[in-house]
Amino acid sequence: MRLTTLRLTTTRTAAARVDRNRLTLLPFPDVGSLLTCESWQEHSTGPGEPLTPTHASTVTAPLIARLATFAQVEVNYASRARELDSPPPSTPRLLTTPVVVLAGDRDILRLTPAPDIRWGVELGVVIGQYTSRVPKARALSSVAGYTVVNTFAAPGWPATVVIGPQLVTADELPLGARGLTLTAALDGRLRQKANTSDLLFDVATLIEHASARTALMPGDLITTGTPAAISAERLHDGSSITVAIKGIGELHNTVADRTVPTTVHVRPASGSRQRQD
Repeated sequence: MRLTTLRLTTTRTAAARVDRNRLTLLPFPDVGSLLTCESWQEHSTGPGEPLTPTHASTVTAPLIARLATFAQVEVNYASRARELDSPPPSTPRLLTTPVVVLAGDRDILRLTPAPDIRWGVELGVVIGQYTSRVPKARALSSVAGYTVVNTFAAPGWPATVVIGPQLVTADELPLGARGLTLTAALDGRLRQKANTSDLLFDVATLIEHASARTALMPGDLITTGTPAAISAERLHDGSSITVAIKGIGELHNTVADRTVPTTVHVRPASGSRQRQD
């Protein structure tokens, strides 16, 4: 099953099921809200509301409107470790990066100018149930699905996280999302290419490690790290960035060199938790 979040008007978004060329609206404002329902699978497969021409727009919005937990693996590809001229880590190193903006496919990213903004393609793992101290053998049962993520961050600055364009449920992909090709391009030039089979720590290991530190909740996001050739090139007004994972989808974004972001801002989740490091 494939799920997405649509921006129907300037003030209304809706979760939707993707059935080949048909879109069915679901009674939730975004996929993250859908996942908080205990029976989210049943809601996802229900009849819903067929998308019709009366809807003003079918532009995708950020897949998840609120992130209570965003965990990002620092180094998870041997190629990335070699690029940093450091030995591969023996255990996952999870970063907690403050997020100021969530964005979706085709959004214009109005980034605070900085000479060392880093970005790169990542596999996103979206949690589908309460998960605490789960062993590796059972960790994959906590996965609702997988998505594409591109995180823009610079030292001392909060991150802009692009998520989407859809969530592909775990049953539609290889176990643990292994064997998927990732690519990233800047202004049409290929900058990154890797495969999720090259991960130093697989998805089950990351969930085991993350859930030992803090309880994971439906809609939480773990990103599995970006491969070598992470971009440190200064982005300019009009830079075009495409990141993709075969079998999941592509994210296309354009950069505007402005200090005031106009993409969707993170709203504090009710009852949100602080990570325990």
